Amino acid sequence: MRKKIILIDGSFYLYRAYYSLPNLMNTKGYPTGAIYGFIRMFNKIIKMNTNSYFLIIFDTKGISFRKKIFDKYKSKRINMPDNLIIQIKPLFKIIQAMGYNVIYIKNIEADDIIGTLAIQAEKKKFLVFIFSIDKDITQLVNKNIKIVNPINYSISGPKEIYQKYGVYPRCISDLLALSGDPIDNIPGVPGIGNKISKNLINKLGNLKYIYNNINNINNTNFRSGDIIREKLIKYKKLVFLYHELTKIKTNIVINIDYLNPLNLKITPQINYLKYLFNKYEFNKLNKIIYN
Repeated sequence: MRKKIILIDGSFYLYRAYYSLPNLMNTKGYPTGAIYGFIRMFNKIIKMNTNSYFLIIFDTKGISFRKKIFDKYKSKRINMPDNLIIQIKPLFKIIQAMGYNVIYIKNIEADDIIGTLAIQAEKKKFLVFIFSIDKDITQLVNKNIKIVNPINYSISGPKEIYQKYGVYPRCISDLLALSGDPIDNIPGVPGIGNKISKNLINKLGNLKYIYNNINNINNTNFRSGDIIREKLIKYKKLVFLYHELTKIKTNIVINIDYLNPLNLKITPQINYLKYLFNKYEFNKLNKIIYN
């Protein structure tokens, strides 16, 4: 039986926990909502996935290659609140004291770390389940790599991705390059929305095939085919830039072999963990985790 590995988009859960419990503090006035909420959600995932391995991946400060080649990338996102920033290190200490690996690399986005680990894990014959709500992550999905919605825990394979987005996982980045991704501030091609983008991909193929067959657009029953063709030609350079932004890297250098059985082994530091729970006054967590 193949072993399961769970890759968790820690940054998503961090923000979700913080905004769920923004005012939670201990008696000394130290904010603890993000820490407490995260550990509760993480513990639920652990209990739902017995006999599995877990890796938790986070974004970190730094300038990614995407920001270097496109300054407007994610420029509309608000800065992390100070009350959340000061909870990150204590959270990492607790996760590590529980016996799990916290993974982050300066100037590398969590998506690219997840992508690289997912492909490496697949090669090592793991069944991979990625807990993330990020649309970009869906491009990794195949028969061995599934994505789990972290809110309702629904599991998506290639068929479910196609039903939801109208293209198969391998073409998600092509779709986002053409139609845009407002969450990451990627404009896409003006006048070519989601519907036209899906039709182009399904009738002609990925971006490479679309541009290789650009003169055939009028032969594929597109309304206003000439206008679509002109727009694609006009914005060709930008489209391939957007594609580079939306394509998850799966070959980044990770200096630690997190998939080594020794690194996946859960070795909790019980006394230190109890000390941290007491410090931040998480009495309920003591009961939840150890009962």
